[in-house]
Amino acid sequence: MKLAIFGGSGRTGRAVVERALAGGHHVRALVRDASRLTISDARLEVLTGLPDDPAAVARLLEGCDAVISTLGPTAADETICSRATAVILATLQARRYVLVSGAGVDVLGDEKRFADRLISWVVRVVSPRVFADKVLEYQRLQKSDADFVAVRPPRLLDGPAKGPALVSLKHPLGNSLTRSDLAAFIVQVATTKNGSREAPFVSSP
Repeated sequence: MKLAIFGGSGRTGRAVVERALAGGHHVRALVRDASRLTISDARLEVLTGLPDDPAAVARLLEGCDAVISTLGPTAADETICSRATAVILATLQARRYVLVSGAGVDVLGDEKRFADRLISWVVRVVSPRVFADKVLEYQRLQKSDADFVAVRPPRLLDGPAKGPALVSLKHPLGNSLTRSDLAAFIVQVATTKNGSREAPFVSSP
């Protein structure tokens, strides 16, 4: 498959690019600064541009089978996730869209435990604009007719994979997740189309 990836130069994004290439997929990544994505592979095409620019998004998605976003807010831009998702949804057509959301985002049907709700409250208080942006991002997904999976990880860690991720649609099953395990889950969901219009909690075993 050919995968379009947003945020490929970040720590999580690089892990997804590497996992996709290791799985034999072709990757086209959109980044602000191509020098930050140092992976070299004949199946990797790197485009420069902004994820909320309709022209750049259309160029990235052309000829791709599925779309992955590992975009996260920065100090300079705390609302990029919802803005980019709005543009992606307008360009998506029938492609699957897999993106990194957050465990603090509430979804209908959740059965979060007290500790999970407490963590959500802390995130909301400490980073209100970032939290609001991720909530708006998910609301835009819900209002669309897109085939999406919004992956909700807990605290992300660097380091080697620990094994197949634990997945739940009700509440987090762990309090951390390696980026390697998250990348494996994202690529698997994007390329096999397991689930649709879901927001699974994912954690390391």
